[in-house]
Amino acid sequence: MKVITLVIGLLVWISMSAAASELISPFADSEALGEYQADFVKFHYLSTADDGVQPAAVEGRLKSRIFRKPVEKSNYEVFKSFERELKAAGFEMLAAMDDTNQVELLVRDANSASKNDMIKRRYAKGGSRTSSSDVAQVATQAQQYIAARKTIDKMDVLIVVYTSRSGNYAIEQLESAAMEEGTVILSLDTMRSQIANEGRIAIYGVLFDSGSAVVKPDSADTLATIVQYLQENPDKSFYVVGHTDDQGDFASNLALSRARAEATVEVLIEQLPEAKDRLQADGVGPLAPVATNTGTDGRSLNRRVEFVSKLE
Repeated sequence: MKVITLVIGLLVWISMSAAASELISPFADSEALGEYQADFVKFHYLSTADDGVQPAAVEGRLKSRIFRKPVEKSNYEVFKSFERELKAAGFEMLAAMDDTNQVELLVRDANSASKNDMIKRRYAKGGSRTSSSDVAQVATQAQQYIAARKTIDKMDVLIVVYTSRSGNYAIEQLESAAMEEGTVILSLDTMRSQIANEGRIAIYGVLFDSGSAVVKPDSADTLATIVQYLQENPDKSFYVVGHTDDQGDFASNLALSRARAEATVEVLIEQLPEAKDRLQADGVGPLAPVATNTGTDGRSLNRRVEFVSKLE
């Protein structure tokens, strides 16, 4: 088997505008076909090999690379090499799936237009754009699939590798920094853009103590931004939806999420009474996660308040 190098010691969490470090090297003698980077994405992946699994999602910085394996090597050898080296480097193996129709269908779904939209990414090598057929073969013809995770210096690293029946394969690396309370400040431009483009926005700057529905004073800057947005959009109405992680009792989480949404609306109305009839609070507890609940950072992403556009 060829050796794959994992450069764990060189990985550093750098600014979101910088290029992502390459934590894992390609299979030896592979031909590089192109790479794609994005500072911040929602990335969908298979978090388990269980039958019927639906893609999970996590947010962070993405570096995706496409290669063509050596012609004399099988996809299975490539697959097992990556699996072996990731395990040896201390990664938690989330999924390792070999040559089933389910792999192809699930990866195709994860890379579809409503999720990763891989075919629309602008992969390039040496200034030239990668052939769309090379990208499509990886996105739609998966044969083997690996997802593995490790926390390094308070950063969660997700590595996804999948082969295609054509001989191309992808290495995708998603880096997400551990979230600290009070460090995520909502900008007015971000709120404008996400509501205009997606009809919703997840807000992490409305803060609560664990198990509490009392809005903390550190939420003031985020609340001021929301008030400003509501003032400049007097004809817009919103559902304010509370979300929790999946720790603890379901009924308690459901009640807590609703109470937090109601508390958020109450504080906003205190600052902007005329918005009273435009804000409707409710909660869905842990029912709509944006990341896995198995890790600290995933649970942090799931604890949020969302503003969702409401049709009149």
